[in-house]
Amino acid sequence: MAHYRLVGSFLSGLFLFALLSACGGPEQLTNEAAPPLIISDTGIGPVEIGYPAAAAIEELTGLLGGPDVDTRWIDGNSELYGKCPAEKLRAVGWGSLYLFFTAGDDVTADTADLVGHLFTYSYGFDFSRNEGGTDPRELSLTTAAGIGIGSTRSELRLAYEDDLAESHDATTDIWAWDVAASAPSYLRGLLSGPGADATIVLIERVPGCGEV
Repeated sequence: MAHYRLVGSFLSGLFLFALLSACGGPEQLTNEAAPPLIISDTGIGPVEIGYPAAAAIEELTGLLGGPDVDTRWIDGNSELYGKCPAEKLRAVGWGSLYLFFTAGDDVTADTADLVGHLFTYSYGFDFSRNEGGTDPRELSLTTAAGIGIGSTRSELRLAYEDDLAESHDATTDIWAWDVAASAPSYLRGLLSGPGADATIVLIERVPGCGEV
């Protein structure tokens, strides 16, 4: 994903509130919290990789509210988001959660949101602010193992054990990790440093733009 090139220039759970007004009747007002959305190599909660853009955006908008960023359809070779394996790219962001949709050059304004599909996503890097390790919407997304932005290296190792691989690029001083047990698609990310208490600052799904 483009983050590994950009890092140098470097879903609180989600809540659906049901307010039941009894207007003097026997029912009481209740607040019921929905479980947090789980991120994985197959998607984000109910939104799976390959979902049509319109359906994916509508689903997450219903859960998270309107997005902070929507590029609409732009050239697939983006200086900011990286080169995607399609002629057209659409980046839609909620805080530091970005979904990347791709489509061919034969789509029209009327068909792009139906034909274009979810290709990948990134969580932890806020492109609009050029900040890493952030969660401004406090989405607090985690994997099924409970790993999210701010989890420590120790927690990451405990969660994934032998499926976890770590690496360090001495030139850029970037500490990376990946969980490739479900290859060819898997999760990877970045850590803030070398120690056991270093925290996760990026989680993204592979493959991503710039790699296929």
